[in-house]
Amino acid sequence: MNLRVLMYHSTSATGPNDDLTVDVARLEAHFAALARGGYTTLLMSELLAMAQRMPNGLWPSLPPRSVLLTFDDGFRDNFEIAYPLAVQYGVKLNFFIVPTFIREGSYRGKPCMTREELLSMDPDVVEFGLHSYAHTSYGDLSSEEMGADIRRCKAFFAAKGIPYQPCVAYPYGAYPQDVSALVDEGIRFGFRIGNRLNPWPLQHPYLIQRMDIRGTDPRWTFRAGLRVGRKWLPF
Repeated sequence: MNLRVLMYHSTSATGPNDDLTVDVARLEAHFAALARGGYTTLLMSELLAMAQRMPNGLWPSLPPRSVLLTFDDGFRDNFEIAYPLAVQYGVKLNFFIVPTFIREGSYRGKPCMTREELLSMDPDVVEFGLHSYAHTSYGDLSSEEMGADIRRCKAFFAAKGIPYQPCVAYPYGAYPQDVSALVDEGIRFGFRIGNRLNPWPLQHPYLIQRMDIRGTDPRWTFRAGLRVGRKWLPF
């Protein structure tokens, strides 16, 4: 049994497709394929609840064809395009948010979501996780600095009244060698890149691998990647 985690960033109504942007037609095709294929999309809170042993010592089973859909950076197009499509196709989304981008209103020249937009979305469809305070590589921080960054993120979300799950997606996929600061701050899952499926139960909850979904991918790779992971696809 495997957990699939897909990593998106931006989407666009008019293009272009690039490494970080998937156009609306392609994103809709992805969501439709998940709905038709019998995949079960999960929220982080649902995955957290299943990642605990039952009283009999066994692990809960994942729902059939479980997949976690994640979007990094908090671009406004996630709210304007991805969220309505998720409602239409009955899929669930997980947005990893950078407080600095909310405060400044943009990243890479693209608008980012506001507090009001974040709070307007249905919590049964969308949940939020951490993505560092200012998109800083955790591979460059000491354990103490990483702990301080997590605390700063949590303080921001609390001050803005934005609910979040105790999960972090590592900026640039750069994961720390020492996760003790994450444990101390109550973080339960850490998401990296890796392009493999994750065997269940999770062996490395702070190194959950995600498949990066790019607008430049050949269209056939989406379904194939769901089956075997991108790492094993011939490019």
